[in-house]
Amino acid sequence: MNKGKSYIRIITIIYVAAIILTVFSFIGLGFSESLFRFVISLVAVLLAESVVYGYCIFWLRTAGSVQRTSPVLLSGAIITGIYAVGVFASAIVFDWLLELSPLWYAAVQLLILLIGGITLAVIGIYGWNAGTEEQQIQRSLQAFRQHQSEINEISALASSWKNPETEQLVQVLNKLRDQFKFSDPVSDPSLYATEDIMHQQISLLHDHVKLLLMTNEPHENWQAEINEMADSIKATLERRNRELAALK
Repeated sequence: MNKGKSYIRIITIIYVAAIILTVFSFIGLGFSESLFRFVISLVAVLLAESVVYGYCIFWLRTAGSVQRTSPVLLSGAIITGIYAVGVFASAIVFDWLLELSPLWYAAVQLLILLIGGITLAVIGIYGWNAGTEEQQIQRSLQAFRQHQSEINEISALASSWKNPETEQLVQVLNKLRDQFKFSDPVSDPSLYATEDIMHQQISLLHDHVKLLLMTNEPHENWQAEINEMADSIKATLERRNRELAALK
């Protein structure tokens, strides 16, 4: 965090120095014979420097929160750089060398600004959508892994049962565990309700197995109850997988 603040402080100092140098350079060199073109050039260059500064700050704050640099972030940096180069080049060519008509020159600078702004906006919207989709994938993976973890926990718990019928209980749970192992872990927002039902079914099975292990002599229909619960979870998982396959 302190390192990031140091970078921001350094970039801010460079930005302020660049602004001051730009203003004095324009005034000292008399960059343009036309006052209108002079003002347009100065404003355009200062704006370009401000955009580059703003993107640098955005980069530092965003890149520190992710493990690797996003292609969207790199694309934004390239577009920002091209925009700044375009502003400087057009100021030199159309204002200083060609002395373009003030209105046409203003139109050129405005066009560069619009193209750069629209392109950055498109990249930003794409990046936001991609980030939202990535978060949804991570949430679905996390939820599915929690289901798998709880099934494994139930199976491990059943293995500790001191009862001659332990093997039958573990066998049912291991089959259920295999069903999850061969299912697609990446879900879809439209299936969250189905997966919530499955989560409740798994929790009910977990509680039932814990209660079963607390009894020395299980009641007569315990295996039918366990099989019914396992079949319900299996049916919900299969329905979820079918609906997921239909969406892809």
